[in-house]
Amino acid sequence: MKALAIQRNKRRRGRLSWARLITWLRPTLWAVLLGGSLFALYLGGQRLTASPAFQVREIRWTGLHHLKEPEMTARFRSIVGRSLFRVDIAQIQREIQANPWIKEAVVRKEFPDRLRIQVIERVPAAVEIDSARRPLLRDEEGKILQQNGEPPEELPRIIHYNPAAYAQGLQLASLISDTLEKEGAEPSLFVIDLADPENLMVHFPEGVLHFGKEEYPERWRRFLEIREDLERRGISDREIDLRYRRKVIVKDGFIPDEGERGLWPGEKEAGRESQF
Repeated sequence: MKALAIQRNKRRRGRLSWARLITWLRPTLWAVLLGGSLFALYLGGQRLTASPAFQVREIRWTGLHHLKEPEMTARFRSIVGRSLFRVDIAQIQREIQANPWIKEAVVRKEFPDRLRIQVIERVPAAVEIDSARRPLLRDEEGKILQQNGEPPEELPRIIHYNPAAYAQGLQLASLISDTLEKEGAEPSLFVIDLADPENLMVHFPEGVLHFGKEEYPERWRRFLEIREDLERRGISDREIDLRYRRKVIVKDGFIPDEGERGLWPGEKEAGRESQF
């Protein structure tokens, strides 16, 4: 009986040893299994990203008006043929928004092989004539879109750009442009001076208008009412102050300073003839 008990104890201890060994090896086995699975996934991912089926074949644009699609696509031609998985859309978006004409840009991957780029362009709102008489194209926020070149005739002209007066200047320019459009005249004949936000001035071939900082529609209306009368009286080189509610002060013999001369080609040679 004693020998039988000893044999049973040996078998029990053997079973316990195997159980302990399996318990000890179990985390290692799981780690090996997990590592193998991850490695297999990595290899699969490498094959997938390198597959020709996911190479960029097309860049599609929406929202382009001033900027030309062939030129914009040419700038990013190096992306074509690259795996769509490996295209850095944040980098592309930054490069697009570095263009002064682009206000916003959204870049999306369209699997399996297309990149879609949606942009919002800035819209020109005014032409600044700087101290060297160069035209600078600005949008409604004052951003410079283009320097030099031939500016659009239909846009208002400004001098002495001042961010504090720019929004007021565009408001005044809109009033003037509406009137001149009805008369078939060019808005570029009027140049808005933004030097002083408290007193916006408008230069035109016959003189200068003082508008102050408010009530532009009413003051512009008053000027239109007296314009023909001034022409009939032959008052030249006028300085017209519209800032008073019950009166308009008109001075003859206005002489523009150095920064205001030469705004209109041939103004002196033409003897400042009326452009109305």
